[in-house]
Amino acid sequence: MEHLLFYARLKGYRGSELREEVANKVKEVGLTEKRDVFAGALSGGMKRKLSVAICLLGDSSLVFLDEPTSGMDPYSRRSTWEILLNNRANRVMVLTTHFMDEADILGDRIAIMSEGQLRCCGSSLFLKNRYGAGYNFTLVKSNDTAAPCDEAQLKALVMARVPEAKVLSNVGAEIAFQLPLDCTAAFAPLFEEIDEKMRALGVLSYGISVTTLEEVFIKVAEAHDEDNQHTLSKDAAGASPDASALLPGGPAIANLTGITMFLVHLSALLLKRFRIARRDRRVIIFSVLLPVTMLGAGFGLLKSSSLTRSDVKLALNADKFDANNVPYFCQTDDSQWCSHTMDSLFTGGDTAPFPSAEIASPPYATLPTSVFGVNYTDVELASSNTPDTNAYCLRMGDKIYQRGFGKTDAEKTSISQTPVKDQHGAYLVHASASERMFGYHVFVNTTATHGAVIFKALMDQALYRFMAGGASATSSSDVTLKANTFPLPMTASTQALFGSFLAFTACIFIVIAFAFFPASIVGFLVKEKQAEHNSKHQQLVSGVSLPAFWLANYLWDLLTYIVPLVAALVLIQAFGISAFTGNGCVSCTDQTFPAIVLLFVLFGLAICPFTYCLSYFFKEHASAQTYTIMANFLLGVVLMVVSFILDVVSTSSADANEVLKFFWRLSPLFNLGSALLNQSLNEITASFGRSAGTTSPFEMDVMGWELLYLAMDTVVFLGVAIGIDFLLSFPKIKAAIFKDPVLEDPPYEEDEDVAREAERVRSGAADGDAVKLLGIRKVYKGNKVAVRNLSFGLPKGECFGYLGINGAGKTTTMKMMTGDILPTSGSGTLGGFDILGEQLEVRRLIGYCPQFDALFELLSVREHLELFARIKGVGRVELNGVVKTLMHQMNLDSFEHKLAGTLSGGNKRKLSVAIALIGSPPIVFLDEPSTGMDPVSRRFMWNVIAAISTQRKESTIILTT
Repeated sequence: MEHLLFYARLKGYRGSELREEVANKVKEVGLTEKRDVFAGALSGGMKRKLSVAICLLGDSSLVFLDEPTSGMDPYSRRSTWEILLNNRANRVMVLTTHFMDEADILGDRIAIMSEGQLRCCGSSLFLKNRYGAGYNFTLVKSNDTAAPCDEAQLKALVMARVPEAKVLSNVGAEIAFQLPLDCTAAFAPLFEEIDEKMRALGVLSYGISVTTLEEVFIKVAEAHDEDNQHTLSKDAAGASPDASALLPGGPAIANLTGITMFLVHLSALLLKRFRIARRDRRVIIFSVLLPVTMLGAGFGLLKSSSLTRSDVKLALNADKFDANNVPYFCQTDDSQWCSHTMDSLFTGGDTAPFPSAEIASPPYATLPTSVFGVNYTDVELASSNTPDTNAYCLRMGDKIYQRGFGKTDAEKTSISQTPVKDQHGAYLVHASASERMFGYHVFVNTTATHGAVIFKALMDQALYRFMAGGASATSSSDVTLKANTFPLPMTASTQALFGSFLAFTACIFIVIAFAFFPASIVGFLVKEKQAEHNSKHQQLVSGVSLPAFWLANYLWDLLTYIVPLVAALVLIQAFGISAFTGNGCVSCTDQTFPAIVLLFVLFGLAICPFTYCLSYFFKEHASAQTYTIMANFLLGVVLMVVSFILDVVSTSSADANEVLKFFWRLSPLFNLGSALLNQSLNEITASFGRSAGTTSPFEMDVMGWELLYLAMDTVVFLGVAIGIDFLLSFPKIKAAIFKDPVLEDPPYEEDEDVAREAERVRSGAADGDAVKLLGIRKVYKGNKVAVRNLSFGLPKGECFGYLGINGAGKTTTMKMMTGDILPTSGSGTLGGFDILGEQLEVRRLIGYCPQFDALFELLSVREHLELFARIKGVGRVELNGVVKTLMHQMNLDSFEHKLAGTLSGGNKRKLSVAIALIGSPPIVFLDEPSTGMDPVSRRFMWNVIAAISTQRKESTIILTT
C-alpha cells in the first residue's frame, strides 16, 4: 500500500483521487489481503504483481514490462494477462517474456532477438506461417512394465507413413514428432494404424496440434546458431550422451573416509574464500586499507609531535616580525635619551650624544602618543596619590593592556579605538638624565615564538649603542647585538615520560584501527545465510559439515588478519613507541615486545569467533558491517576510556571498575586496548618514580588478565558460534527448543487419490521409496498453516511434478525436506534416513536447486561448479571433465568465466540446476528451476532431467513449477 501511495504521489495524484486510484490498483492485481504486508515479506510472484501495479499507475502512454509474470503461478499469470489487456487502451506496451504463450496472447507484434540482433518481427500468425514447420504429433508412452512402449517400432511406423517426419522430442512419458504441412493426406492412415496397434506399441494416447510459438522461437535460435550452442537434440537419449560423466568414478567417491572428506571440504571452502576475497573490495578496505591507514596516520601525528624532541639552536631576530609596526611611548624624555634610543632600535642608525641645549625643549612632546591605536593623555595617567615615575609607568602599562587587549564595555563606548591586528610587541620607556634613570617595559604577544627574548635583545642592542655613542662617536655606535638560543638536550627520563604519554595516545589509535577489521568478517557470513541468498544452506545440503565450514572461515579470517597484525607491529617499531618496543623504556624488560606480539596474536584468535557470534544478530550484510563497526567502537574505544576515567576519579569508582572489568573483558577489543593502556600507564608511573625497577608485562595488573581473557574468549566464542549453528542447522536439536503453534484442522474433504496415497504411506507400502513423507505439517507464527498433513511416497527414478499457486507451500515443503526449516509435526525419510534425526546422512543423498539462486556473486560459473564438485567429492582427475560436461549440458559454455552476479536470471537458474545435478545424487529437489529461462534453455534442462531420472532411473526428482 505504501509503495503505491508513494508512486501515485509522484504521478501527481492527491487527496481522495490518490486513495481511490491506489485502492483500485490493489484490488485489480489481487493484493487486497497483503495491502499492509511489507514488500520484503511478499513471495516472488506477489512482488511482481506489486511491480505491475506500480507500472500501471497514472496514464503513462508508454509502459515497459520486463518479464512481468516471472515467478508467478499459472493462475496469477493469467490474471496478470487480463490486467494488461484491460489497461492497454491508449498505451504502447513493450513487454519481454520467456513464456511463448504469454507473447502469443498479449503481443500484437512479436520480435525475437538473438546474439544482440533483431532476427524477426511480426504478428503471431505471420511468424508461425513463416517459421512454422508443420504439425506437432505427440504420443503418450505406456509406463506399464508388462507392456512397455516399443519406441523403435513406433518411430518406424511414423516414418513409414510420413517419411519427412522428424523426432521433435523424446522426454519422459511423451514422444513428439514434427510432421510437414504438405503431408496432411497421410494423417488419416497413420492414425488408423496407430489405433489398431496402440496396445502393441505401448501407446496410451496421442494428439496433434499446429506449430506453437515456442517452436518458432527454437527454430529462429537454431537458424542463427553458428556454434550449435542453441541447437537442441531431438532425442533425450542423444541429448545427454555424457550424462554418466556427471559422476565419474562414483564408487571411489562414495568410499571417501570421514577425515579425507573433511580435508577435501576444507580445501574447497578455503579456495572459495580466496577467490571471492581477491575480487571483494570491501574485504580489502575493512581488513587492510582502513586499519593500516588509521595506524599510519595516527602514529605519524604522534611522531610529528615535539614532545619527545629537544629544542634546536635558533638565532633570535625580528626578521619575521613587522619591525615598522612596533609602537613605543616615551613617558619622560628630558634629555632625548628615549627618542634617540628608540629611533635606532630597528634602523641601525648611529646614536648621537645628547647636548645640553636639547634638554630645554624635550622632543617627546612631538612623538605620537598612540599605542595599539589608542590615544593616551597625561590626565588619564596622572594620579595625585602616586606621582612618582615608576607608578606612572606601571599605570601606563596597565592602560596599554586594557585598551589594547582587555577593553571593557565602558571603554569601548567612550573611546574610539581600532582593533589590534598582528601586533607582536611594544615598548613603554621612562628615560631621564636628571634622575639618572632609564627604565622600560616590553609588551609581548605570547603567540610570537620567542617574542620576549627577541624584543628584550633589541632593546639591549639599542641601549648598548646609546652607551657606546656617549663614549665615542665611532663605529661602536652601530654594533649589532646577536642573541641565540641553544637549549640543552632533553634528558632520558624526560624523553621516557613524554614517550609514555604518546604511547597512551597510540593505544587509542590502535583500538580505533582494529575496530574496522571485524566488519570484513561479518559481511560475508551474514550474506551467506541471508534469506534470499542462503548459499550456506546450499553448501550444507551438498555435504559440507559444520566443523569444516567454520574451520575454513576461521583459517581464512586469521590469514586475512596477518596483514594488519604485521602492519601494527612494524609501525610500532618504525615509530619507536618505547613503551611497546621496550627500547629506552624505564619499566620495560626484554619480554615487553614479545608480550605485545602475543597480545595481537591472541586478539586475532578471539575477535574472529566473537564476530561470528555477532553475525547471528543480523539479517542484512550491509547493515551488519555498519553496526559491527559501531559495536566494536563502543566495546573497545569507549569502554577503554570509561575504564580509565573510573580508575582515576576516586577510590570507590576504581573499586567498582575492578569488578566491571571482568565483564568488559569479554570484549576482545577492550582487552587489546586495556592491555596496551596498562603497559603505557605502567611506564608513566615508572618515569615519575612511583614504581621501582622494571615490571614484567605478563604481570596480572599489567597485561596478564587481558592475555588470559583473550585466550578464554577464543575458546568460548568459538564454541558458542558453532553451538548456535548446530542448534539452528539440525532439525532434531532445533525442534527440542523451538515450538510452532499447535492448531487443530477444521473438517475438510480429502481427494480420493490423495487419501489412497496417504493410506499407502501409513500402511508401510512406501517404506522402500526413495522419498516418504507422512503427515508433514508446518504452522508458522500467527497461526498460518503453510503445509497441511502432507503424505506421499516416491520410488527411485521417478520425476515428481509438485504444483501449486504462489504461497501454496511448495517451497516450504522443500525447505523441510532439506533441513532448512522444521516441520511442526509429521515424519519423513529420504533414502531411508530420517529428515529430523539423520540430517548428515540425508544431505549426502540430495541435490538442491532452491527457489532463490544460492550463488556467490564474485565466483564465475566454472568456479561454482568446481566448488560444489569438490564438495560432492569429485577427484582432481575427473574434476575438469565433470565441470565441462555440466556447462555443456546446461548450455553455459560461453559463460564459463563470467561472474555469477553478472549473469541473467535464466542463466543463474541453469547454474543452480547444474549445481543440484552434480554427482547424479539419488534425490534431487528443483524448486521452480525454469524461472526466467527461455524455451531453448528450458528444453535443455528437460533433456538433462529426463536423462537422469526417467531413462537411467538414477535419481528421484521433485520438481516445482
